[in-house]
Amino acid sequence: MIDVNQLRNGTNFTLDGELYKVLKYEHIKMGRGNATIRVQVRNLRTGATREMTFTSGDRVQDIRIDTRVVEYLYDDGEFLTFMDVETFEQP
Repeated sequence: MIDVNQLRNGTNFTLDGELYKVLKYEHIKMGRGNATIRVQVRNLRTGATREMTFTSGDRVQDIRIDTRVVEYLYDDGEFLTFMDVETFEQP
């Protein structure tokens, strides 16, 4: 878990079962009270963008996303099988 103050452009996190990538980060401090963190995010599953607002001290689950180039091999009727083009493994 990371504090929302640590969110930056390009950071990936999950909230309520959805995966998000931060597109724009804005830290707003108005006089007294807690700061407000406003982020524009892209849902990595649907591609939709939206704005989220957090108060300072909120926490989200950070995630690491790995990408690799794979090649489609076949469909056995239940699963699709792919091969990593660098290691030739079939994950």
